[in-house]
Amino acid sequence: MKAISSSEISPELLELLQSKKVVEEQRIAQQGFGKPIISAELNGKRFVVIGSDIFDAGNCKTFHEVLPAYLRLLLGEEWIKRELEKELATRHPILQWHNAMIAYQRKNIPGKIQTASTLGAIAALLGLSYNLYLMAHNSELQEKLIKRLKDLNQFLGAHYEIQVAAFCIQAGFEITLEDEDDPNSTHCEFTATNIKSGRKFSVEAKARTHGKNSGAISSQLYSALKKSAEHERIIFININSPEKTTDLESAKWIDEAIASIRGAETRLKIKGNDAPPAYVFLTNQQNACNLNGIGFDTGAVAESFKIPDFRADYSFASLKEGIDSKDRHKEVTDLFEAIKKHHKIPSTFDGEIS
Repeated sequence: MKAISSSEISPELLELLQSKKVVEEQRIAQQGFGKPIISAELNGKRFVVIGSDIFDAGNCKTFHEVLPAYLRLLLGEEWIKRELEKELATRHPILQWHNAMIAYQRKNIPGKIQTASTLGAIAALLGLSYNLYLMAHNSELQEKLIKRLKDLNQFLGAHYEIQVAAFCIQAGFEITLEDEDDPNSTHCEFTATNIKSGRKFSVEAKARTHGKNSGAISSQLYSALKKSAEHERIIFININSPEKTTDLESAKWIDEAIASIRGAETRLKIKGNDAPPAYVFLTNQQNACNLNGIGFDTGAVAESFKIPDFRADYSFASLKEGIDSKDRHKEVTDLFEAIKKHHKIPSTFDGEIS
């Protein structure tokens, strides 16, 4: 095999290669750096590759239609049947989301899930389904995680852990889940390895319950930092604040959460020792609690615990210091950029913009 210079390539081949490059760039812009959606239609039926499995999606016409069908498979018909026998108000949140989606479709656009994702319940349902798909397609989906998702007492934490794993996958990280069967050690949710650099991070996800008036996160920060970690730490904390704003700079929860971090930096101890440093991502994801309202994107802030030059308000002494800092934190910065960019779920199978 030998390398070929561009001058040796025919115009036809060069055009073909360029078109392939453009298509891949468009796919990454839409789907992120995880494995592409692999799908085919045969004899009127849609098939989607998910990890090492092939999912029969029946007559689904869009990827948005595939996702709830895949979620139904993961949850199991028996569990769904038991939940549907309950009064609506006491059903599992996932079944409440599904009920809201069906009601919305019947009233507005029967059979067209893809155009109704602005409803909070639909955004939550499609978001969870897509994040589970990303985990199964790019890493693994442990049965224990699905069991936690079905358990009302563990749902909030499991739901956010799945979201955080999806963030990392879209940003170009490989996910390795920790051994949940080891009772002798506490550990973070998973290890995230950057595909390009090989840099590894121990990732922990914490979700507050909905409706708290304060953005204080001291308890979540302590709970995350006391976990054993083999690598540099990234901690995700979902504030889950009911505060509604489109201007993140004026959001009260951000100021209160950052104040919690600053206060903890000087006093927080883990088993008598100074707490270790960590990158901290603050999110405010509310669609899961906003069933009938308009869905909105996840607010996110990149902060740190004891990593001064990764603070939102850090002032660099020189341009070189800023450039060096950017290089030092590149993988984490790229993760933050991916969170801001890849917040829309693809509706097409081939990366085309719908």
